[in-house]
Amino acid sequence: MKLKLYYAFIACIVLCVCTDVFAQRKKADYFLKPQLGIWFGPVTPVFSTGDDVDTALWGGGFARFNVLSLPLKVGFDSSYEHFKSEGVKELTVIPVYGNLLYKLPIDMPIAFQLKAGAGSAKVSIEPDGLSQWDPLGMLGFELSFPAGKWINIGLRIDYLFIYETYIKGAQKNGHIINTGLTLYLNIGI
Repeated sequence: MKLKLYYAFIACIVLCVCTDVFAQRKKADYFLKPQLGIWFGPVTPVFSTGDDVDTALWGGGFARFNVLSLPLKVGFDSSYEHFKSEGVKELTVIPVYGNLLYKLPIDMPIAFQLKAGAGSAKVSIEPDGLSQWDPLGMLGFELSFPAGKWINIGLRIDYLFIYETYIKGAQKNGHIINTGLTLYLNIGI
């Protein structure tokens, strides 16, 4: 009996995900609208950066605008990220970058987006008292779905590469993975 309930539950979930249950009654492509948004979630230093500081919870904001080619969008992102360690080390990173978003051509209420971009990051290291702007590159993935006419909800995963080895004496670059829940406001509707 438990096994039959289990299969019925799985079948129900698959049916709901494969239909337009989570979409607005009037189907519209919200990727074509300019968007403002915020995100919040864990930011994780990885590779050599993770040896020095610990994971933290932070967030940021973004703006996105349409370009002439429909599956593409231009975005501008920024966030604030402060990392502490078990010792006295602290790292503050404020990335500011532009990116190009590409919506995968999948006909579902959920939008899958790939993104890549570049910019700069203000990096402050304590207790050394060092603060400077470094070049930054990013790669990311997002998924989102409409939660009404004005709002989209989503999930994002971004990899930030902070290039620091161009500085004489610098031993390593910075590597951070941002994951978070996003809230988009569709504007111009």
